[in-house]
Amino acid sequence: MTSKKNSNKYLQTIKNLNQNTRGRAILFFLFYLIFFIVIIGLIRASYTSNKNNDYKKTDINEEYKLDGIINGNYHFTREEIINNSITNYVGDKSNKKEEGIMTFNNALYNYFIYDNINLLKINDKYEISGELYKYNSITNDTNIAKILKNATLISKTEYEIGSSVYNYQITTNTLDQIVNNTNIDIADIPNTITLYTNEDDQVVKIIYDLTSYATYYLNTQTSVKITIEYSNFGEIEDLKVPENN
Repeated sequence: MTSKKNSNKYLQTIKNLNQNTRGRAILFFLFYLIFFIVIIGLIRASYTSNKNNDYKKTDINEEYKLDGIINGNYHFTREEIINNSITNYVGDKSNKKEEGIMTFNNALYNYFIYDNINLLKINDKYEISGELYKYNSITNDTNIAKILKNATLISKTEYEIGSSVYNYQITTNTLDQIVNNTNIDIADIPNTITLYTNEDDQVVKIIYDLTSYATYYLNTQTSVKITIEYSNFGEIEDLKVPENN
């Protein structure tokens, strides 16, 4: 009985408000307030669901090997395409040291990296430079296994010659937590990571599409695609640090 009386009371209040302009304005405001609260609730529920899915695994067998990359001895090529600006690298890595050639705006530069020090050869002399690789905290050898563990495997394509292609998605939230140890809370389009393996299941190529991550951090629409190819695992001799640094 009490519930029915309260219901009738609310209906009568609405009828009274609807009888004048000020009352109708109040009803209009309340309607849209409730509407937006419901919409925000649905968006957050959807985001939470998508965020949780970022950690779910599929039933697809993940048979690739990362040891060739993690061991840090290989020949490599790297292409960075950022808003249609292209930078290419080719070089060798051994014992946590890297030596290579960077191509940017039709100019060639020799470079050397060791102990987090980036050296760029200018006028026949190596000089200390800023970090040469873009988004290196994501693409470096030490983080790739952790990133893939927390990504979602979307698909796997196997070829008759024995090679495979794995397609992953990972949110900016998860990437940020891994590389920066912070905890942001945004609803975004996932970043993608694609692995290519050879007939021995060794990963020999990785493509990163970090458009969502870059757009969030730069606060402007930014297209980022990084392609790294690996070869000659375990065959690179120790590299010597340039003397004139």
